[in-house]
Amino acid sequence: MPTHSHKIQSDTLPICSASFRAGKPVDPQKLGFDSEWVLPDGLGGFAMGSIAGVGMRRYHGLLCVSLSPPVCRVMLLNALDESIHIPGGGHCGCDLDVRLSGFQFADQDPLIEHPYLTEFTKSADSCQWLYSIPTQIGRVQIRKTLSIADGGGGCRVEYAIESGITSDDEIAIEIRPLVSMRDFHQLNAPGTVQIDDFRTESTQVSTTIIRDGFDSELAVGGIGFDWHESASIWRNVRYCHETDRGQDDLEDLYNPGVFRTKVPSRSTKVLSIEAGRPARRTGFKAGGPVRRTGFLDSQRKTPLGEPGHRDGSITKHTRIRSAIDHALEAAGNPTDPTLRDAIAKLAQASDDFIVKRATDTGDSVSVLAGYPWFSDWGRDTMIALPGLMLTTGRYDQALQTLHTFAGAIEHGLIPNRFDDAGGASHYNTVDASLWFIHACWQWAQATGKALDQGLIDACDAIIDAYIAGTINHIGLDEDDGLVFAGDANTQLTWMDALRDGVAFTPRHGKAIEINALWINALEARAMMDDSRDELTNRATQARESIIKRMAQGPGGGLVDCITREHAVRHSRWISSDELRPNQIFALSLPMVNLPDAIQKRSLAAVTGALLTPVGLRTLDPGNPNYCPHYTGSMTDRDRAYHNGTAWPWLLGPYCEAMLRVKSFDVDSRKGVQAIMLGLVSKMDSDAAGQLFEIYDAEPTNGRYRPQGCMAQAWSVSEALRVLVLSCRS
Repeated sequence: MPTHSHKIQSDTLPICSASFRAGKPVDPQKLGFDSEWVLPDGLGGFAMGSIAGVGMRRYHGLLCVSLSPPVCRVMLLNALDESIHIPGGGHCGCDLDVRLSGFQFADQDPLIEHPYLTEFTKSADSCQWLYSIPTQIGRVQIRKTLSIADGGGGCRVEYAIESGITSDDEIAIEIRPLVSMRDFHQLNAPGTVQIDDFRTESTQVSTTIIRDGFDSELAVGGIGFDWHESASIWRNVRYCHETDRGQDDLEDLYNPGVFRTKVPSRSTKVLSIEAGRPARRTGFKAGGPVRRTGFLDSQRKTPLGEPGHRDGSITKHTRIRSAIDHALEAAGNPTDPTLRDAIAKLAQASDDFIVKRATDTGDSVSVLAGYPWFSDWGRDTMIALPGLMLTTGRYDQALQTLHTFAGAIEHGLIPNRFDDAGGASHYNTVDASLWFIHACWQWAQATGKALDQGLIDACDAIIDAYIAGTINHIGLDEDDGLVFAGDANTQLTWMDALRDGVAFTPRHGKAIEINALWINALEARAMMDDSRDELTNRATQARESIIKRMAQGPGGGLVDCITREHAVRHSRWISSDELRPNQIFALSLPMVNLPDAIQKRSLAAVTGALLTPVGLRTLDPGNPNYCPHYTGSMTDRDRAYHNGTAWPWLLGPYCEAMLRVKSFDVDSRKGVQAIMLGLVSKMDSDAAGQLFEIYDAEPTNGRYRPQGCMAQAWSVSEALRVLVLSCRS
């Protein structure tokens, strides 16, 4: 399976390569502090950080767990402060002290690169850092490996230490766990954490850390270490990405003590630190007590990390291998090694987003929209499901996911998102439910099976609600057969940025992609059986209305949205003059079927104004509201979010539109593959093995800067789905 390796040479700038393409250079600015990695646990929790090993976000940490999978997430273990003391290893025979981990503090100078970090490698279930420390008396090499227990909610950090020093003195190693024990969105503001807020309970195996008033406990244990309690508070740790985003950026962390050991000269030693929630303890969540399965068992005399990690790793590797093989087979087993590698990398990355969801009727499956901060969103899940699950052959999990959302339908709508704190679901969306019908149809097509009655009923409930009208002013205009939704203060489409009551792209009225989805949903449901022929007639009416009322948009493309303008005695529908990418769905969805001439003009308009190597811009650069860079305050960023900012996931429908408009000819297939391979190359630089959520709409110093979440489900899923689609004969 693919690995992602960043090799750093002391006398040159860094280069990055994947193991299957060794030596391929990339922009060195994309490495180190700006490049990130994530290791999910399949339950909503994760470990995440920078390649340099310095915490740059509030979400960077070694153990963030979900108390009610996949939400109610808390940050338990933020970092390990790792110190190496080498007697006589410095200049002139003085002692040499080296810290493997790095931190930024409020009063500290800007970050500098670690002088001893020579290589970083990420695989499907672990990250590895190689440190090479030259001294006056020989070289010390340390290979640090972080792994997350798949489905287990714990982490393990292993240190393989090779001491080549010639002195008889031993190397001393000290490792201090730093914990926040907080909601993962929050920070322990400076001055709010005191030593008396915590207490510890130690056994032969581990030390359990308890924070007053906090829902979860943390157990830490070491193999090959002695534990010494010596509590302290680390003040004013700074997270530089939060600084850049205009957010609170300082935090206090609690250190309960130190793990200590010594390594003899001219020897090799393997040590490890394990962390997780204690087993067989009763905690509390919304709705009552919950019995938690922990990572360390205080009743046992040995840590449970090794077998738990080994079994979980085997399971995960088998699962990912199957996904890769299925995706390659779906693509016709291409012989081009570049295509095969790209498909394998995307199939592996897709596994990160599929998580367990606890429901009233038992465990089910869902999709996390992105790491680190998104929960499982209905829109994102339904868009991502074909790529993440159907392309990779995970049909049963796809079916469970569909039932997860079908079981949560209210008002004829699936949730826009499940609440991250475990509260009531949110239903502020017009498109997620239509994407649900599309995903149901795609599942039936991929499996060759009929939908069960529960999903059929869910599809019917959605269509009936849209026809009759439902919440958020969602309904059907019987005069033209088009769906309308929202008002100036709502954000019901995927362009949903809202802050302080301001919807930056409300797009209320009749939006082009909503009505393309409506036509697609009607045609798909009509094809499921022969009992609802009137749906085909409704689809025909909506299609004709798009041709009549939305075919003369800016740049020769389609109108983005038609909005009702009210006057004293009458009202009228006004066409937007904004050139946006949403029209591409009218070309990519398989059952919209607009006339060829309209499709070609629309594709040309989007290509000319919105296409970038990293995604489609969300607004024409000629528009006065165009924002070329996603920067500044959170209000500024939300304003730019859908007013210029480029989205990689939109390359999926764009490429599918290209294939369909050009009848899947050889040139269109090659063009799609070139676009997607360019995007996949970002998995070796901008994020280790993942694709970002968004990019600046314009390059800075020749580079499109990645922004937002460093791992986004629909960015990965759409790249995989369309790359496979382009390879099929």
